[in-house]
Amino acid sequence: MHVVVGSIVTRDGGFAFDSWTPEKGLSLGYAYRRIEDAHYARKAEIRSRAARFAHPMVACSTLDEFSSALANDSDTERARPHFSPTPALPA
Repeated sequence: MHVVVGSIVTRDGGFAFDSWTPEKGLSLGYAYRRIEDAHYARKAEIRSRAARFAHPMVACSTLDEFSSALANDSDTERARPHFSPTPALPA
């Protein structure tokens, strides 16, 4: 299973990270009140996934890396609509 773990972002008055897998698509993470808690949870998620799966895993440091990893990877076809621009409306 290919896994992409995103960077920590602000959401709902807290700090969260998202992840993507082929089976589940994009999963929005829990918003922690303290950034230290979000960092701890992200590290734990990366370690647990690395221990359980032998397939490639990408841990992104920035939101740009996360969106680029999803847009450029051939295995992430289901995630692309989340990052594609809105089509122009006909005139």
